[in-house]
Amino acid sequence: MFGGYWGRLLFVDLSEERSWVWEPPQSLLTKFLGGKGVGLRILYDRALRADPLSPENLVLFMTGPVTATPVPTSGRSCAVFKSPLTLSAVDSHLGGFFGPAIKGAGFDGIAIQGKAKDPVFLHASAAGVEFYEAKDLWGKGILGTEAILKERFPKAEIAAIGPAGENLVRYACVGHRRFRQLGRGGAGAVLGAKNLKALVVEGSARPPLAREAEFRRLNRELAQVLRDHPMRKKREELGTTMWVRMAQEAGFLPTRNFRFGRFSGFEGITAEAMKRELAWKPSGCYNCSIRCAKLARWNGVELEGPEYETAAFLGANLEIGDARAVAQANLLCDDLGLDTISTGVVLGFAFAAAEKGILSLDGGFANPEKVLELIRKISYREGIGDLLAEGTRIAAERLGEEAAALAIQIGGMELSGVNPLGCASMSLSLATADFASHTRFWSATAEMQEALSMESVPAFVKEGQDEVAARNSLSVCDFLPFGFDRLAPILNAITGMDLSSSDLMTSGERIENLHRLFNLACGRKKDELPRRFLAEEHVAGLFRGRKMTEEEFRKWLLEYYRLRGWDENGVPTPERLACLELA
Repeated sequence: MFGGYWGRLLFVDLSEERSWVWEPPQSLLTKFLGGKGVGLRILYDRALRADPLSPENLVLFMTGPVTATPVPTSGRSCAVFKSPLTLSAVDSHLGGFFGPAIKGAGFDGIAIQGKAKDPVFLHASAAGVEFYEAKDLWGKGILGTEAILKERFPKAEIAAIGPAGENLVRYACVGHRRFRQLGRGGAGAVLGAKNLKALVVEGSARPPLAREAEFRRLNRELAQVLRDHPMRKKREELGTTMWVRMAQEAGFLPTRNFRFGRFSGFEGITAEAMKRELAWKPSGCYNCSIRCAKLARWNGVELEGPEYETAAFLGANLEIGDARAVAQANLLCDDLGLDTISTGVVLGFAFAAAEKGILSLDGGFANPEKVLELIRKISYREGIGDLLAEGTRIAAERLGEEAAALAIQIGGMELSGVNPLGCASMSLSLATADFASHTRFWSATAEMQEALSMESVPAFVKEGQDEVAARNSLSVCDFLPFGFDRLAPILNAITGMDLSSSDLMTSGERIENLHRLFNLACGRKKDELPRRFLAEEHVAGLFRGRKMTEEEFRKWLLEYYRLRGWDENGVPTPERLACLELA
């Protein structure tokens, strides 16, 4: 077995209350690396046709070969599952300490299937799995659940769901360490459907390093460069919320259900405002010197955040320019177990629909109390919250054609990151991604810096998506500011493999193609945008001052498909699949 891996995945069947260890073939690791890649391959083989909320769906909590090593940002892990929001595969990523705990228990991942008869939580360690009743925890928020379980298992790391997951809200999240989340795609609903309240994992073992002396030398060099890196220092000072001001200046800050790219009240939710109003202090994940997270404490309230995406979607997109109001909504979502991105987009959709008389709501934009009220109603599926808990795609389908024009989603996933009317390259990135999230590839910086031409966008997006897919399989953070020229030698020293930067890019491309096959098998046939992004004038970016036509977007798509070796409908050709060893 390679270094960096245990070569063991723990499988748990909740229906039968049994577990077993599976040893994956080494070829699975060389082709798909770990993390997202290995999890996606297993999900494709075992749960492609499963209903997302059925016992047959799998949730794979996966680590990569870098997880729990001394490499900076090695606290990353992910959950791979079939999403109730997109009805296809999603990989949701997590910082903190949960991934190292899985490695510490002697596993590269934990896969959960079936459905418990009554609510349970699992305790996993090197000794195996124990099943515990969780009736006393069912109905509790994530913060209270974690506090109780931490008292019982003080050395363990915990991932838990809240009422939103129990009530099968399609964008319910899984919380860890109080304020970290497996946020996107509804992992919380999948666990709720399985009657699984929490996963408690403990252990401190570490797999061996193949070439330890070489690894130590390379990692010392990388850590020193990182300590002196200006972006690391900026993230430590301002966190991800530094992007509020940058997005405002660039013209792509989502505002009023994506109607605008700038928000007049943005100063109230900038990183500077957060530092002032929330008494921020830097905090970091396992073995991370970037410390982009921010612990906030004021008037007896404590939380971590808000992050940029939360400030954008529970702030600017709802026209709320108050740091504490955004933080209160953030805290409520964290406790009840809601993805703050989808929640902010769903609420923006609801408020826009109410303005047009499609929905009846007594309150809308710029109303923090209404936001808190609706977060609770969504989590418990009360009143209008029952409809909004389905996400924008299903809600719009039920409300009719006029509502569909207000639904900012692609393939069921609420858009994140940017307003494409101020950053056109993200239109292509989001439309072609395995699911529409900024975590697939962030092209906004390059476009903001005027480093992209019209002709260069398809290749830039394709290469960026491949790189991110590989990084998400190694499992390193997006904020580690190094490419494969540095990471490949370190990976080889960890594992004993002999992979080049090109090999890692090929692995990323293989993973992207496998996810495309998954999406096609699950019925996603088109790469398209919410219609308004082809109907309204762009306020910034490559198309500033004019509309992007359907013909121009289609030209980008066709070039992107050509570069990927796909046909004109976005379907991988047999020749390309054979080249990637996916035939």
